[in-house]
Amino acid sequence: ALFFAAHGLFYLLLALADQNPLFDPNADPVLGAPVLNTLAVAYLLPALAIGGSAWRIREMPKPIMQASFAVAGVLAAVWLGLTIRHVWQGAAGMYEGNGVTQPELYTYTIVLLLIGAALFYQSLARRSDLMRKAGLAVIGLAVAKVFLIDIAGLGGLIRVFSLLALGLALAGLAWLNRWAKLRHSLQRAEPLDH
Repeated sequence: ALFFAAHGLFYLLLALADQNPLFDPNADPVLGAPVLNTLAVAYLLPALAIGGSAWRIREMPKPIMQASFAVAGVLAAVWLGLTIRHVWQGAAGMYEGNGVTQPELYTYTIVLLLIGAALFYQSLARRSDLMRKAGLAVIGLAVAKVFLIDIAGLGGLIRVFSLLALGLALAGLAWLNRWAKLRHSLQRAEPLDH
């Protein structure tokens, strides 16, 4: 088992570094449609296998389970990022030296906001402080990306209105976070009925 795990880890690291079409202009081309392609086989399929195994095997030690979920999360994030790039750049434009288009940048931002909102919603549904913090971290990453990268491509009144909308969204997010924290603390304080 250790031999096969080491082999699998070696080839996963190879797929993330040397064979990644983002970093190597001479890497094998991405074959297939924008979503169902060789990127799904290289990154999404291993992410689902590792994450599913960690979720399904109950006797797995907790540190190994957490590491498996982390690896699955990284692979899924790489797949999602490369898939977005493949949608906007095509198979020939995957190399990072080709630059990034404005629609591609906005797609990354929208996807980050949707993931953050989903995590935040799940934190309310499951009453999980960890998920709430993870959702806020993802949304914070999206906001930092907007301030540092996306706004640079805008000019004039569009930039002003974008910053105004972002400020209002951040104020709403701060209010929602405060409300969620208050809700969590009130639910913990309620005595259990026996």
